[in-house]
Amino acid sequence: MSIDKSKILEAAQQYTIRGQIQKAIEEWKKLITDTPNDANIYNTIGDICLKYQTTERGTEDAISYYVKAAEIFESSGFALKAIAVYKKVLKIAPSRKDIYIRLGDLNCERGLIGNAREDYLLAAKLYSQEGLIREALDVYRKIADLDPSNLTVRLKIADIFLKEGLNSEAIEEYNKVASVQIEAGRRDEAENLYKLILRINPEDADSIIKIGKLRLEDGHFEEAIAYARKALDHSPESDEAFSLLIDSYNKTKMYDEAEELVNGRINNYPDQIVYREMLASILLNKGDLQRAADEYLILSREYLNRNNPDKAFVYAERTIDISPELIPAHEMLFEMSLTIGKNDNVVEKGLFLARYYYGNGDTAKAGNYYQKILEVNPYSIEAKEGLAKIDHIKASEIQSSEIVAEPADISGLLASADAYMKYGLIEKAVAELQSAISMAPYNKIAHSRLKDAYKAADNQDKAIEECLTLMKIYESEGEGDGIAVLIQEATIINPNDRRIQVYRDRLFPQVNINIGELLEEAGFYAQQGMIDEAVTIYEKILKVNPHNQEVISKLQDLKGTKPHVALPEVEVIRHKEEPATSFFDLGEVLKDTLIEEPLRKFTHEEEPIVKSFDDLFHEFQEGIRSQLSTEDYETHYNLGIAYKEMGLYQEAIEEFKLCMPGEQRFIDASFMIALCHKELNEYSQAVEVLERATTSLQYNDQRNLVVKYELGELLEMLGKKEDALRVFSDIHDTDATYRDVSEKVLRLQKGA
Repeated sequence: MSIDKSKILEAAQQYTIRGQIQKAIEEWKKLITDTPNDANIYNTIGDICLKYQTTERGTEDAISYYVKAAEIFESSGFALKAIAVYKKVLKIAPSRKDIYIRLGDLNCERGLIGNAREDYLLAAKLYSQEGLIREALDVYRKIADLDPSNLTVRLKIADIFLKEGLNSEAIEEYNKVASVQIEAGRRDEAENLYKLILRINPEDADSIIKIGKLRLEDGHFEEAIAYARKALDHSPESDEAFSLLIDSYNKTKMYDEAEELVNGRINNYPDQIVYREMLASILLNKGDLQRAADEYLILSREYLNRNNPDKAFVYAERTIDISPELIPAHEMLFEMSLTIGKNDNVVEKGLFLARYYYGNGDTAKAGNYYQKILEVNPYSIEAKEGLAKIDHIKASEIQSSEIVAEPADISGLLASADAYMKYGLIEKAVAELQSAISMAPYNKIAHSRLKDAYKAADNQDKAIEECLTLMKIYESEGEGDGIAVLIQEATIINPNDRRIQVYRDRLFPQVNINIGELLEEAGFYAQQGMIDEAVTIYEKILKVNPHNQEVISKLQDLKGTKPHVALPEVEVIRHKEEPATSFFDLGEVLKDTLIEEPLRKFTHEEEPIVKSFDDLFHEFQEGIRSQLSTEDYETHYNLGIAYKEMGLYQEAIEEFKLCMPGEQRFIDASFMIALCHKELNEYSQAVEVLERATTSLQYNDQRNLVVKYELGELLEMLGKKEDALRVFSDIHDTDATYRDVSEKVLRLQKGA
């Protein structure tokens, strides 16, 4: 049911005239029921409460309604009106810290950074006077956020946090400064700040990591490794620290350590594919191309399972780049191309695979690929010719017998075995490899892959048998290094297998004679600090004597100590309990800081807080308000209008003054300032402003007669009849029809 607004307004007016203020307010509240989001109604009720209810309760009610009005203005996008109403609140309750903060936020949104800073400073000062140091510092952080590039202010705030024992807040501020330093290329200053943070909290993993990254980028790889390890000690699950250590290992070519570290993560987090990506990259850098290709193929399949064909496609192509002969990768790329409709790739890969299988005698698979190509591109001449050739082979018994007569070509079987292994079909892979060996009994690749298949199936005995077979093949070819590697591998599979021990003792009897010399040589290298050379010799010994405990112990010592670099000890900063200062004003502290004080540089030995708390707040002597931004003349002008409409004449004057430097708003701002002085009964000041305006270069009689007319009226109000007559006569000479200027001239002439 709609209400009669005019009747309610009339009733409210009558109640107000009779002094029945509460009833008048109740009438206004009825309008709120109908239009709950009308800020003007709340503002009017606030005015009534303030004007007619002189009690403390009336003031509280007025503030409540004003705040509600301001909130509605703000949420409706009328920021200037909201600012004006908040100013009204502060006239009544100048200690409302929350209102200053709201004003600061609004001014910040409007781009009036100087005004925002001033509002925040007032709020912070009030908090400080009440001993609410933490709250004051939170407001000062808002001030620092207004100009993130001003590091001196933020450093001062960080120092104060630290002095107050608010370590986490201090660290946060120091981190912000360090980030800006890095962006500006001042890496040493940033690193010293991170070291300062570690003096506050030695377990701050983030700072440890950042120092490590800086060390890594500067080429100090061993230090980077030390910092990365320290970070992982404090934060074992940190991916950032983990990545730093991996990057550092890669830079120093410590690929074995990197691989071991990544494999640990893969075992703990098998679903995190990022670690497999790291492993593939490490293997590639290491030069282990076959294993790198295998890992990229696994990644390709994994991304395909996760419905990410684009990433799967990329890794399949990378696999082929590394190992072009890896047929399963080509097959996977072919199937993905077929699935996602990359027809050009289907034809290209299909022809490659068809040629491969045809060349290896597997005409069935070759024919299958030719057929799939023709389904995508029925006009492929090569596919048609390929199919025709296969049909001709099938029809010719002579050609078929010639193909069968090449039992030594086992590449097709090896490819099939690889494919089966990739998909976990170990039994089928074993069968393919056994078929291959029956055709080529001394093929090392077939035996090596069969050994790996048995290992994957956890069939130790069969795996060792394949190791022994391979040793015999290598022995017949005189490849001693290959035998040594196989002995070490077989020993890992089963350290107690006598066949391997007998084979080693038979094949390398001379090694026992030379171990002493090798140990002596390795010891000499270790004493001279030539760690890599010593490690190489010890590993050489272990290839033929894997159980030599002396060598194992020395190798562990060398590997355990080599990468570690001792990080410098830091003296932890301890907070001294002191009584909180009851008042401080960072506005005083930061006065000259914003423009003159050079940004200090830290050394890691420096004590950051060496002055008393009071000293920190009285170092600088010029005002922060010199930083106020006044270039947005239009915004200041509009804000002045809003203040004037709300009756905040002094605030309006301040805003209009900020427009004076702008030529386009000089006359308008002068006129508005004069009107505000007039409302404040400050007629002389109003006259002074208008006289300055009318004699300025910006003044033009054709456009600005209203300014001169207002000046004449003010002079007349002050009793300066002759001056008023002179002004109105000037207007009359310009435009005799302007307003009532003719009457005014006649009246003043008669009075004279």
